[in-house]
Amino acid sequence: MNGLSSLGGSSALQYSQLGISRGMANLDRDSQAVADGSISSGGASGAVTGALVDAQQQALSIEANVKALAITDQTLGTLIDVRA
Repeated sequence: MNGLSSLGGSSALQYSQLGISRGMANLDRDSQAVADGSISSGGASGAVTGALVDAQQQALSIEANVKALAITDQTLGTLIDVRA
């Protein structure tokens, strides 16, 4: 076990990065749904509205994961400074 793993930071970094990646993929999916719905006519407004709401949720999720990543990075830097 390396020093970083023993501090518990590697999993926090991985979870934050995974959350950002998933959020970005879901945001891409939502933007495609909005684009497809705006091209088609008729009853697509519900799908577009749902995609827009989900896109906002994904943006908030990405923002939260970025903040978690920054906090983890800062905390690990502090712990490494203390151990050094």
